[in-house]
Amino acid sequence: MCEINLTAPLQTGRVNLKKISRRELISILTEEGYDVEASEVVPEAIVSYKGNLAHSESYKMGYLSIQDESSMLVAHALGANENDAVLDCCAAPGGKTTHIAEGLTTGQVYALDLHEHKVKLIKEQAERLKLRNNIKTMALDSRKVQEHFNKEGFDRILIDAPCSGLGVMRRKPDVKYTKTKDDIMKLSSIQKQLLESAAPLVKQGGRLVYSTCTVDKEENDKVAAAFLESHPDFESDATLSTRMPESVQPYIEGHTLQVFPQYFSSDGFFIASFRKKVL
Repeated sequence: MCEINLTAPLQTGRVNLKKISRRELISILTEEGYDVEASEVVPEAIVSYKGNLAHSESYKMGYLSIQDESSMLVAHALGANENDAVLDCCAAPGGKTTHIAEGLTTGQVYALDLHEHKVKLIKEQAERLKLRNNIKTMALDSRKVQEHFNKEGFDRILIDAPCSGLGVMRRKPDVKYTKTKDDIMKLSSIQKQLLESAAPLVKQGGRLVYSTCTVDKEENDKVAAAFLESHPDFESDATLSTRMPESVQPYIEGHTLQVFPQYFSSDGFFIASFRKKVL
């Protein structure tokens, strides 16, 4: 992991399957002069070896989004159905929000972020991908969601929590110099608060997914375990593996998945899935 964190990551894109197939997009990008191929990690992903995909005509047309393969796994874990009401806490810049929305028909994603200028980024992506009918945005501290939304009002809730970012060190090399143990403990506290606030909004039988882009157990396994211990109305979601690509199956342990950068040359990511019991 230390060795790969010193290498530059390849750019990866997520195909908007509502508009185009992966095979068709690869053909179009190849004609544009890009060197791309299908990802072996996620079925809707492509890898670029030459050219910035954000400058392509396909990007402007809404055929693809720039997103890391590990990050794409989160929407798979959430497993939103076509008509679901979904809450995406800490949603900016909108990669996971739009990925979820691409799988909906009449369903909606309520995308929250603390800062108005970051909410604007989500709106821009929703507009580019023609998903504005499926995405509602709001500038809000997600620790206050109970003040704005009904109890048990959502089929799926995603908390992609603020974290130390130790899984994206290749993209943010300053992390290795700036993050301290105190930072990790403070972040762990915020992560628990976010889960605590969102839990009552999940419908019975609904799913709550917690994710981070770190590799630190204090923010990952320990937060997930603490949540289950303090919320007897939730249980570990043992069906996580049924929704995930074959590539990551060996790394799933029950209701959690930890991806390290050395597995696929993608970002380090943690995902935990919880199900609210039907009482």
